[in-house]
Amino acid sequence: MHKRVPRRQRLIEIGMDLFGNRSYEEISIDDIAAAADISKGLLYYYFPTKHDFYAAVIQHAAEQLLRETEPDPGLEPTERLRSSLRAYFSYVDRHATAYMALLRGGIGVDAQVAAIMDNVRQSYVQRVSENIMRGRPLSPRQRIAINGWIGFVEATSIAWLNQRCIDQEELCDLATAAFAMLLRGGSHEP
Repeated sequence: MHKRVPRRQRLIEIGMDLFGNRSYEEISIDDIAAAADISKGLLYYYFPTKHDFYAAVIQHAAEQLLRETEPDPGLEPTERLRSSLRAYFSYVDRHATAYMALLRGGIGVDAQVAAIMDNVRQSYVQRVSENIMRGRPLSPRQRIAINGWIGFVEATSIAWLNQRCIDQEELCDLATAAFAMLLRGGSHEP
């Protein structure tokens, strides 16, 4: 038996597909309504503006990304990191257009979308602390270094999507090696 998906959730899923293949600027309210096979009025009932719809889609994507990259507590810390990175790069690969548009500025400087992205990044800092550093408090130096590493992973993801000159496992090796260097360099206070 098929479970009925609430309409708002179904619209967000359609938005994931639309924004996964085209940028924010390329999609109109008419496109969204047509893809959902509903009137614009009904779309506006659930989302007052295109921006509200986009923000809901981004929030859903962020939650999905965090779920898919959840570390496996049964793995050793290094393999836990690699497993999460593999999941991250797989997600990036499946949602390449939307990912690149979002990280390159998407709809410009948007406080709501930026806050969603920052929450994802801070969730990753917390995960590193809990799962890789085994809950040891991070020093200010380590916290800054881990934030920088997350930016490194995002930037290398975009370069990888554009160039495709290495495979996903090599990308994972690169990110893991960068993290190992970060730990060696960030483990002590000056």
